[in-house]
Amino acid sequence: MDKHPAKRRSFWEKFPKTFYSLRFTNYRNFWFNEFFSLIGMWMQIIAHGWLVYNLTGSIFLLGVINTISGLPILFLSPFGGLVADNFDKRKILILTQTIFTILAFFVGYLIFVNKIDFIILLITGFLMGIANALDSPTRQAFVVELVGPSALDNAIALNSLAFNTARMIGPAIAGYVIAGFGIGFCYFANAVTFFGVIIALILMNGDFSPKIKTGIKDTLLELKKGAQYIYQNKNVYSFLVLLSFTSIFVMPYTVLMPVFAKDVFRGGPQALGTLMASSGFGALLGAFMLANLSGKLKLKRYIFLSTFLLAISLAVFSISHNFYLSMIALMIVGWGVVSQAASINTFIQKEVPHHLRGRIMSYYVISFMGLMPVGAFVSGILAQYFGAPLTLFLGALIVWVALIFVFLRK
Repeated sequence: MDKHPAKRRSFWEKFPKTFYSLRFTNYRNFWFNEFFSLIGMWMQIIAHGWLVYNLTGSIFLLGVINTISGLPILFLSPFGGLVADNFDKRKILILTQTIFTILAFFVGYLIFVNKIDFIILLITGFLMGIANALDSPTRQAFVVELVGPSALDNAIALNSLAFNTARMIGPAIAGYVIAGFGIGFCYFANAVTFFGVIIALILMNGDFSPKIKTGIKDTLLELKKGAQYIYQNKNVYSFLVLLSFTSIFVMPYTVLMPVFAKDVFRGGPQALGTLMASSGFGALLGAFMLANLSGKLKLKRYIFLSTFLLAISLAVFSISHNFYLSMIALMIVGWGVVSQAASINTFIQKEVPHHLRGRIMSYYVISFMGLMPVGAFVSGILAQYFGAPLTLFLGALIVWVALIFVFLRK
């Protein structure tokens, strides 16, 4: 007779399948600490936009500073992906988190002593962009090493869940922190949250060195291999094009949000935080749906649906003068953006060979993040002359047309 009882399921194994990836210890520790870091990041994003707009009073300069901080991602991400394919991703992420910590503390201190100005924000934003060009493709390619291929779609969805939960919480906290304690405290809070991520990375078990080193001596040749793969895979190519249009013509709504909060709705930091939190709530819902339905969705159809709805909702937001209707529209925009981006991320990561993953995901990063500065710059110019509402309406229309073209072509 067997005297040993059946092995009990661990605490994390009792969780719903929606949170399946949290059963992996390395991923779980990284995910929770990253979640708090993302709250700090969103607090800083809100503070940054409010600070720039109040320092300059210029919609154009608001677009310029976002453009400058994003340019390194646009031009350097492929090199970051190549580095990720050839070096220990855990050590790379420890380095980038350390850089983010130092920069956030530095800006917070300058605000505290009243020495901050637009040029300093421009320089620190550019330096942070360089670090992001290395951090983002590495982070994307690192996920599969924490959970394995079988749980990849769920882990990507949970990453989106963390990002967008933070996107809902962070702006709401930031609005009240700015009003009650000052902008600098948002930067200090962000800096502190990076320590948890660094510790989680240091304590990880396992070998994260690359299994196949492609080499970086012939850099251009290795980068070309990633680009060739994308061009030859028509699905990957088409979805990256669609994501690029969203980044350029839809995502500027986050940059222009201070304008809507202050000039359209005659509000302050709390109104800005509420609008951003509305978008974050919709994104949270989208991420939760993806996590719950991971492995069951027909990704191509879901990409079409999410893009269609986000374009329509952005158009509604752009013409609305009712604060509550705008909140609802932003919820749908948030749902659509995260549903589109995470679905495309999952589709690509399931397609690509592992030794090219860093480079391929660098192009995803360019499409999703790197082209945002282009959109921020263009939208800043258009909003300066034609107004923020018309700028977003035209963006929504362009994305809707691009969606129809991509799917008819396919």
